[in-house]
Amino acid sequence: MQYKLINVEQGTTLIKNLWPKMKTALESGKTLVLNIDAETRSDDQNRLYHEIIGEIAEAAKHMGAKWDAESWKRFLIDQFGHETGLSGGKVVPSLDGSRIVQLGIQSRKFTKEQASQFIEWLYAWCAENEVPLKKNIHS
Repeated sequence: MQYKLINVEQGTTLIKNLWPKMKTALESGKTLVLNIDAETRSDDQNRLYHEIIGEIAEAAKHMGAKWDAESWKRFLIDQFGHETGLSGGKVVPSLDGSRIVQLGIQSRKFTKEQASQFIEWLYAWCAENEVPLKKNIHS
């Protein structure tokens, strides 16, 4: 089951209503798993930062070369994570030790707050790097 809670009253009511069912299940020997997570990024946030990254891919170069939007997404999320202290990205040797593998931060796991911060960071990055954005992309 998944519940979306937006205020204290909802949380209180939900816990009061669930506890008897949870207690019965636990007393009967069942193991329960309870996850409480911050809400993940919205579809609108996802759309917007992908649009911005698409604009960057069209206009910008890295190391003198053009890169596709997926590559730019990796560059930008890595830099965002580095600058904001968001953990998760690592560079490790491959299983056979012959290459380096980048294990990155994944935007699909962003909370709404992190997605908002990333979007603002993208706007700032574009401004600092003189990457023009279409007027309808600002929202």
